[in-house]
Amino acid sequence: MRIESGVLKGLALEAGLEAAGIAPAEPDLEALGRAREQVSRGLKPKWDLKDLEKKFDPCGELAGARTVLVAANCYLESGPETLGKPGQPHGRIARYNWSNYYQDTRERLQQVADRLTCELGSSFRYKISCNGRLAEKPWAARAGVGWYGKHGIITTYELGSWIVIGLLITNLDLEPDRPVAEGCGDCRACLEACPTGAIVEPRVVDNRRCLQWMSSRQMSLPEEVRRIWSDRLYGCTACQDACPLNKKVRPREKRPGYGRVGPSLPLIPILGMNEKAFREKYRGNQMAERWVSFGAIQRNAAVALGNIGDRAAIPALENAVKTSRSPVVREHAAWALERMGGRSG
Repeated sequence: MRIESGVLKGLALEAGLEAAGIAPAEPDLEALGRAREQVSRGLKPKWDLKDLEKKFDPCGELAGARTVLVAANCYLESGPETLGKPGQPHGRIARYNWSNYYQDTRERLQQVADRLTCELGSSFRYKISCNGRLAEKPWAARAGVGWYGKHGIITTYELGSWIVIGLLITNLDLEPDRPVAEGCGDCRACLEACPTGAIVEPRVVDNRRCLQWMSSRQMSLPEEVRRIWSDRLYGCTACQDACPLNKKVRPREKRPGYGRVGPSLPLIPILGMNEKAFREKYRGNQMAERWVSFGAIQRNAAVALGNIGDRAAIPALENAVKTSRSPVVREHAAWALERMGGRSG
């Protein structure tokens, strides 16, 4: 079996991935420069300037890397418009988190790697990266899988930006694909749709104002953000929902079972859970990963309940005010109670 660029991309499609491209495994100095500039502006808190080079160099993942197979996995599913019912309020989950599409993408890339190992033997070396230390978006753009949309997410003509990106970093020496032209034109729908104005300029997001970023970090939310939060429990796709290209994408029928939670979860039980029980119940989903603060999840639940206004949540909110170990959770539960006319102390 002779491995050429077209063969490698074909293996990705056979594995159930929906788009693929080839990029050289070279440091992306342009993307590194953009990242440094945004960190220096304070737009990317938690990013360490000392470690940025590692995010943009595939050889840090695989010594002697020559080629990166970039694959896209579409996560758009159809879902109910109405969430929960009176007495059982639900919190909305961002679409990419309905199942663990990152794990699904890794497994499909592993199928490709296993096939190549079978054909090429020990001379073939590889490393899979998906939602890991290495940034995936620069190689998706370099491989022609898509372009940076104005919301900063890789966008394609066929799948919109409803994609998880995975990389198969290899020691194969293959012809790379060419980048595709940016397809957003004059459209500013995503910038205008962002509830907090976090997209400060095309392709530049201020994480400090992004609801997606906030949803995993335990912090006190400003009053105006709490009201904007609506019924979210985890994540935000407001910018993607507004994209004209995204509205044309047909929902897929595949629903990975690993880490499956679906479009919403009941809020009252989450507010009453302890951390161990939560991480066990939703094990495999990104929300249950250790890097996501459990205090942030409970804070999100409290804010969502305050915005929904279902008075069935008052006992759970009162209990959170009295017993939660997190001052952030207590603060936001008290705020939710005040919105519903309950007792906060």
